[in-house]
Amino acid sequence: MDGDRAGGSQSEALGELVGWAARTGWGAARVGFGLIKQLPGGVEAERGFRTVERVVATGVRQWLDDVESSPAGTADDEVEPAEETPKPPDLRERMAELLHRSAMTGREEAAEDLYSGILRLLTPDEARILAGLGDGSAYPVLHVAERGVVGGTARFLLRNGSTVGRAVGVSLTEEVPHYLTRLHAFGLVEMGPALPGLDDQYELLQTDSRVREALRSSKAAKPVRRSVRISALGARFWRRCAGPGEVG
Repeated sequence: MDGDRAGGSQSEALGELVGWAARTGWGAARVGFGLIKQLPGGVEAERGFRTVERVVATGVRQWLDDVESSPAGTADDEVEPAEETPKPPDLRERMAELLHRSAMTGREEAAEDLYSGILRLLTPDEARILAGLGDGSAYPVLHVAERGVVGGTARFLLRNGSTVGRAVGVSLTEEVPHYLTRLHAFGLVEMGPALPGLDDQYELLQTDSRVREALRSSKAAKPVRRSVRISALGARFWRRCAGPGEVG
């Protein structure tokens, strides 16, 4: 019992001594041990201190080696990488899926796919223009072309200026040439010859800011009169997508 009590006292003393060494510094601790080992049990306390000192020194060296060998800016505790975002399907996989669907799709479903694909591409102003043409109406269109040399091809400075934008109330009237170009590329409208008896509308169209800018850009520029109306595909698309009261 006395031995256990003595051992416990020495352990407690050693623990307190190590704590004191940490607070005051190892150099001061060594001086203190030089005095303490003259006391009963001091030699064993000094051995314990030396052991702790070696362990701490080894740990510090190992830590410094790890820091030097690790990449700059790497934290001690590595942050778990975020979950990777699933990659989109490969282009070949998407094409294979489309080919598979085409083999399994009937006429009605194919038409739905076509119309829904077109609908996703339209802007609100373009839908409004299509609505204005949905009853079969035609509107004046003006291109501005630059006359080429004899036998050469004319270069267009502006395509598809039209009164249809103001007539149906689009938000961006200055973008009507762009809207009609896109609708024509989608196959929803078609261009035709000039409309007879609408000279005043063609003259009014030449006062449009985009048209005037194109006419002033070249001395060889001239207006070319055309017209726009809904195409056969555009009519089918409009009948399928428009509400019951909107079909002309």
